Amino acid sequence: MNYIKSIMLLVVVVALASCKPQLTGTTISGTIENAADLSAFFDRMGVDNANEVVANSTTDGSGNFSFNFPEGIEAGLYRVRLGVRNAEIVLDGSETDVKVTGVLENLKNLDYKVEGSQLTSDYLSIVGQYLDKSLDMNGLTAATKEANPLVGYALGSKLFKYRPEFASLHMGISKKMNAEYPELPLSAAYKGAATDLQTKYLKSQASGNVRIGAPAPDIDLPGLDGKNRKLSDLKGNVVLLDFWASWCGPCRKANPHVVEVYQKYKKQGFDVFSVSLDGLDSRTLKRYDTPEKVAQARKKSEERWAQAIKQDKLTWDNHVSDLKKWESQAAAMYGVRSIPKTFLIDKEGNIAAINPKRDLEDQVKKYL
Repeated sequence: MNYIKSIMLLVVVVALASCKPQLTGTTISGTIENAADLSAFFDRMGVDNANEVVANSTTDGSGNFSFNFPEGIEAGLYRVRLGVRNAEIVLDGSETDVKVTGVLENLKNLDYKVEGSQLTSDYLSIVGQYLDKSLDMNGLTAATKEANPLVGYALGSKLFKYRPEFASLHMGISKKMNAEYPELPLSAAYKGAATDLQTKYLKSQASGNVRIGAPAPDIDLPGLDGKNRKLSDLKGNVVLLDFWASWCGPCRKANPHVVEVYQKYKKQGFDVFSVSLDGLDSRTLKRYDTPEKVAQARKKSEERWAQAIKQDKLTWDNHVSDLKKWESQAAAMYGVRSIPKTFLIDKEGNIAAINPKRDLEDQVKKYL
């Protein structure tokens, strides 16, 4: 009987132990020489210097500091800030004990050591190779693309900055980050910044790329059915590339003439590729405070686009949009700053005319 009671008591103890919550959390601590009695801050580094103080403390007489987060800390780019110096740390959210050591004056050169964070070690290694010139710009770009996207984000922000010429690099890193860390607020913020950068780059290139006689830049966007359509797939036809929107009065007034010319010459090899600037840009998005409201507003905009196509009898198949309104990258690529804006493209895929309106039919006949 005593034996049975002992077994039962053991079972109860084990059960209670298994129900006891496991202690989790993250500690960021370290020792920085020549940093005695300084204010210490732990900052979350956001996109475009949108930084946030997460915790603060004071170093002791030996330059020791410690920040404790009992519930852990989310993935992202952080820094330990001591006076005017700081040590950057890249975390994936799984770290429990991170230690930083170095000398205060050397922090500006990213010369410090970090234990307990593999991503930070990777980051410092790549930066160190670039600074000692064992890694050139091409090598740095390749390393940035191949690294964990959080490391790539840190490298992109630190070494490449937010300049239009680096737009494609930031877009690539952002795509990886959103795939690997879809719920992270930083992923969404970075995607917005990268997209804005890409739009600026395309606008800066538009004046040189979009001219009569030059190849028409390709457009690959989804239609109302979700399937992508490419402008280049229409090569061999004379194509009117038409930027418009359901909310644009002048566009709607111009549509009947486009329909008339299309119906008259479609069997001879004339087609229309319509890019709608319906949707929501970043300014409009600020009006909605929940993802559900954003989705509803985007759906309504899409419905207005579909209704306008039907009402105006735009019977051609190639209707596309990224539903970003004036932040449409196709519009940026073509330097579109007002609508309607059209480009006539010849059978070889080159721009034959810009904004043909009253002479649209004559231009179409000329290039057929």
